[in-house]
Amino acid sequence: MSKLAELLAKKAELEKQIEAAKQAEQADAIKQIVDLAKSYGISYAELKPHMTRRRKRRVVADASS
Repeated sequence: MSKLAELLAKKAELEKQIEAAKQAEQADAIKQIVDLAKSYGISYAELKPHMTRRRKRRVVADASS
């Protein structure tokens, strides 16, 4: 196997490990958020406005111009 092929194989393996670690940490973060929300009595309805992005209004060009 060439040096390039070896490095590409290592890169692919590292990308898999990175994705697995990212998913595990995300699951831990979600658990912490849920636990904190429960301990403070915060509902989903109270969190939702802080978790979504506001959509920008689209400016429609005046057809009479």
